[in-house]
Amino acid sequence: MATLLNPSPSPWLLLVGLVVVFSIFVRAYSTRSRTSLPLPPGPPPLPFLGNVLDFPKKHLGPEFHALSQKYGDVVSLKVLGRSVILVDTYEAACELLEKRSANYSHRPHLVMVDMTELDWIFVFQNYGPHWRKYRRALQQAFVSEAITRYFPVQLQTTRDLLRALLATPANFSAHIKFSFAATILRIVYGLDVTPGDEAYYTLVERLATVTNDIATPGQFLVEAFPSLQRLPAWFPGARFKRVAAAWRAESISIRDQLYASAKDAMGSRGVNESIITRLTDDGAEETLVRDVTATIYSSGADTTNAAVHAFVLAMAMYPDVQRKAQAELDRVVGPDRLPDFTDRAHLPYVSALVKEVLRWHVIAPVGGAHRSAADDEFRGFHIPSGALVIPNLWAMSRDPTHYPDPERLDPERFLLNGQLNPDVRDPTTFVFGFGRRICPGRIFAESSLFITCASILHALDVSAPLDASGALRTLEMKAASLAVAHPEPFECRIVARSPHMAELVRSND
Repeated sequence: MATLLNPSPSPWLLLVGLVVVFSIFVRAYSTRSRTSLPLPPGPPPLPFLGNVLDFPKKHLGPEFHALSQKYGDVVSLKVLGRSVILVDTYEAACELLEKRSANYSHRPHLVMVDMTELDWIFVFQNYGPHWRKYRRALQQAFVSEAITRYFPVQLQTTRDLLRALLATPANFSAHIKFSFAATILRIVYGLDVTPGDEAYYTLVERLATVTNDIATPGQFLVEAFPSLQRLPAWFPGARFKRVAAAWRAESISIRDQLYASAKDAMGSRGVNESIITRLTDDGAEETLVRDVTATIYSSGADTTNAAVHAFVLAMAMYPDVQRKAQAELDRVVGPDRLPDFTDRAHLPYVSALVKEVLRWHVIAPVGGAHRSAADDEFRGFHIPSGALVIPNLWAMSRDPTHYPDPERLDPERFLLNGQLNPDVRDPTTFVFGFGRRICPGRIFAESSLFITCASILHALDVSAPLDASGALRTLEMKAASLAVAHPEPFECRIVARSPHMAELVRSND
């Protein structure tokens, strides 16, 4: 029995043991060699907490940039045991997220996404076969040749917007929100809504709010301490569980309600051509159609309306820029019609203004966080597997090398001899993201911004409100500290440029 409990080792067993020990040693040595490189520089971490206190609570773009000015354009933070890599420059972002996109196309795992079951939203999906299938569907909806199919709807809703702004200019914010909800609703679902019907916009606004809160770093403590999920919902500090339960029910209800409304319209009132009809005709599975269309509706309407709010505020703050754009429109379009998409190639100043608005107020200041799939080396530094890589789009938009006096709105920085200058970095190369995670709807978004901005400029004057003494009040850009940075509410005056233009707007139905 003793022999069975303590057998003498055989030569073969000793040999196997030596091989195993040697393999472990080689693996440990090679791992140590791979990871002997230092992490990128950053503030020294505290025991256990790491760099939690260095992580911004709001205004992520400027505060991340402040860290980069001290430590370099690639900064490393340790947040509760997890590496966070801040990328402050366009060049570094391209090197990592474009040239090495196979390693940096993943998304971080978010506990709140699991708890709300929002992984059906494309921006939260991890890179892989499922993501690629959804990506193909989105690309088919927004390839260049498909964009022209949307022009009639965009023109119609833009001219509806002009009439609404002329009728009740004080409600400009609500009119802008409704306009883009109506545009996306028609293009995506084939549904038409009448002015004043806020039901569908309320749906998209709620879904966008939930998505923005979850996507904004530092919003929920459970992301840092996943074990908090085990707390009962009534426990102090577990409010996130009640929030997640409510958001899960609400977001699924919104998604399914939009899809059901479109299917009902297709069956009872005839079919308006739309993204949902084309996906259905192409044989896409119902789950994909439902999820992709809700993703487009929530993200498209929300981000574009934020950009147009920034444009209106910019025109109230920079009347000289507005006058130059209007002078170009007067020369090209003339007094007897409104702009259309064929004018775009002949309006370089207006096109430059759209680019400058996208740069001046970056809608997503830090973009979506990427995740490294494997260990990597960059400029002699180690980027570990699983690290969160955050591109600071705000900082890229403020690079004085490419954009002198970056806080000033100046469309002429993109012009040379009256034409768009290809040697100036186009902000659309970074504001829509990088690599395989670049926004698939970026061409559509640009066309929507162009026709909206050109139409408002041609027909209307935007100015700052007056104070009690009749002087123009000073306005400034202030934005919410969320993943999508909407300008904070502001006031402005909007009037027709002339009685003739007012009549032109009213007659273009």
